[in-house]
Parts: sequence; C-alpha cells; structure tokens
Amino acid sequence: MAHKKPDRRTERTRHALMTAFVGEVLSRGYDEVSVEDIVKRANVGRSTFYMHYKSKDDLLRESISRPSSILAALVGGDLAGEVVVPQLLHFHEQRTRNSTFFRDPIRRIWIKRLAEMIEPRLLKLVRATRARPALPLPLVAAQIAEIQITFITHWLATKPGIAAAAIADSLLAMTRASLHALLDLPANAAVLIPGEKLRVIYPGN
Repeated sequence: MAHKKPDRRTERTRHALMTAFVGEVLSRGYDEVSVEDIVKRANVGRSTFYMHYKSKDDLLRESISRPSSILAALVGGDLAGEVVVPQLLHFHEQRTRNSTFFRDPIRRIWIKRLAEMIEPRLLKLVRATRARPALPLPLVAAQIAEIQITFITHWLATKPGIAAAAIADSLLAMTRASLHALLDLPANAAVLIPGEKLRVIYPGN
C-alpha cells in the first residue's frame, strides 16, 4: 500500500507557524505570546492556524516532541548513551538562546509531555517483565521525566561544562536505575522492550 506523500503547502504552513511560535517565545516569553502574535509573524490567518493547531499549547507540545522522543526512548530502548549525544550537544549549543524552554512554564509542560511519551513504554516493560509496580504508571512516568529534564537543566548551567558523552551515559544509567526501583524489578532484570526497532531522529533532520 502506497503511503500518501505529505502535502507541501501544509508542511510550509506548519513550518511557518512553528518558526513564528519559537521566535515569539524566545523574544517575549511563553506567557506573553498569543495566537494573534504567532499568525501575524507567520503571515497567515487565524483560521489557518486553527486548521493545524488547537492552541499555542498544542504548538508547544509539537515543538518539544522530537527532543522528548529521544529521551523517552531511553525507557526500555536498547540504546547506548552515545545515541543521546547529538541531542545533548544541540541543547548545549543553543543553551543561551533556548534557555526559556528549560524554565517554567515551558519546563513544566515539557515534563508533562515527556511523561506522556514514557508511559506507554512503561506499560510495555511491565507486560514484558511481569512486574507488579506499587505505584501508578503515570506517577512513575512523571518521576522519570522530571529526573531527565532536571539533570539536563543542571548540566547546561554547569561551568565548566561536562562532556555530553558523560551526561548521556549518566542519563541512561539513571533512567535504568529508576526503572528498576520504581517498577520494583530485580537488580538483574533486563529493562528492554522486546522486539522493538527504534528509529532515532536527530536535531536538524
């Protein structure tokens, strides 16, 4: 069955809206940005905006989904820490320009979005390992998301900086240790989703 090719006009519109949104957030802060500001900067109508997004929160969720996908993949993914390095380097290179994304209210929304992406992966792990976690999976997902984002935030504020490779390895180790503890798994249990094939999309791709 042939896959339908993405509509180029739709892609251009969504790209224009995303670019305008990020530009407005970086220059004014998330709370100060309105849909009207976004459409004016993107040079599109309000009706066009609502054809693609429900709100500016919806636009924000899409903007943070790609970096979140790499972090979520550490939960149950058969990955080495080095897979996360390109994303970490991107965060570090853009740390001054994009610092608002690591502060509330965006940080809080980011953690929530990442937790939403982690939760179904936790469910697969629980089924594969026959774990009986004492805590609800949404709470476990929120805790792991909080750990990951907080660790990256502190790293970006560290002077002199620590190598991204060391941070990536630590992220992976902390995530797996948290999975063992929060899912109440034996120390020697594998925390991998069986049969999964991951495709990692790096920044800029």
